[in-house]
Amino acid sequence: MENGLTLVKNVKWSENLFDLTIDQATGLIVSIETAGTDADLTSVNIAGRATTVIDADGLHYVPPMADMHTHLDKHFIGEPWKSLQPFVTLPGQLEFEKSMLGELPTGAGERAKRMLDLMLAQGTTAIRTHVDVDPQIGLSHLEEVLEVREMYRGRIDMEIVAFPQQGLLRSDSVSVMRQALRAGANYVGGVDPAGLDRRVDASLEAMFELATEFSAGIDLHLHDPSHLGIYTISRFAELTEQAGMSGRTAVSHAYCLGQVEETEVRSLAERLRATGVAIMTSVPIDRPMPPIKLLMETGVSVHIGSDNILDSWSPFGNGDMLSRGSRLAEASGWVEDFWLLETYKLISNAPLTPKVGERGTFSLVNAINAMHALAAAPPREAVFSGGVLVGGRMFPNSRQMAAIHS
Repeated sequence: MENGLTLVKNVKWSENLFDLTIDQATGLIVSIETAGTDADLTSVNIAGRATTVIDADGLHYVPPMADMHTHLDKHFIGEPWKSLQPFVTLPGQLEFEKSMLGELPTGAGERAKRMLDLMLAQGTTAIRTHVDVDPQIGLSHLEEVLEVREMYRGRIDMEIVAFPQQGLLRSDSVSVMRQALRAGANYVGGVDPAGLDRRVDASLEAMFELATEFSAGIDLHLHDPSHLGIYTISRFAELTEQAGMSGRTAVSHAYCLGQVEETEVRSLAERLRATGVAIMTSVPIDRPMPPIKLLMETGVSVHIGSDNILDSWSPFGNGDMLSRGSRLAEASGWVEDFWLLETYKLISNAPLTPKVGERGTFSLVNAINAMHALAAAPPREAVFSGGVLVGGRMFPNSRQMAAIHS
């Protein structure tokens, strides 16, 4: 049977209303027209094809969100409340995390599905998730997340980082990292080459050797502070250039960029732009944040991720990337329209407005315009992925879904 069309009528952007028609077979937008009439119809035939009609009734278009740093396997969403402890040392926190995860009755796959459902409901349709691997847990988390990735294919795009949380060298994880990359991980992970592995160059070189062997990217967690962190990023950029990996490597967190003089950051930013190293930030409010505006003006690729969401590190976070972008703009003092719109580049991999031939993936919100949507981060009324309604307040709740399936 031929797939039909989805017609979403009366979608607002640029102060006007438009009708979007999406091919359900390809998930692509096939036409964008000035809004017409007959908004009360629930189904019609266009060019002989069955068409589902949804009336947006003036709700504003928001591009799909991308969460470029999360941990699907380590949150406590849906679990009983877990009391946390203050962070004292990284090794101590790692042991605390491992013990808490070991006590959970659910597996990584079930937790991953809970998180993905939450993300879809809030308009996130692309993620990069770090998944723990080490000699003790092996590939158990990764194998479950790989299965979940297939379950959600077509609704959410997922990049997976094999993440040696206990330290690549410290936990002797090079061998299990090889297994993870063979199994389907897309990126080599690492964490604090100085503070945890205690061997900056050896740790970085091991990451690049793995990436080269498997044609994978690299995404490094870096909490090491000040000039120690700056040296690590500089060396990381040098190795990126030597390996010919421009555009395929990233440093996550990089708090050190907010702890040194601007002249030093500007010099390193030029190096990051030239070598194609991206910076990923979770917009922390409890420690220095990289100077995002300076990095963007220099041409460095910058992205935002939610990082911890109700886990052993923090009870905070809700996975809402529109809200996370709003937090960045507010913390940065970005009140001008230009910078409110620029923030979308950090939380989305798609254009700010829809285009024919692009995927019909977007959210609808009650907002005056795109700037207002970013500032207010209103609830998602509807979330579409490839023209299919997958989340938002228009999406059926569990009781309605049960009735549909019955």
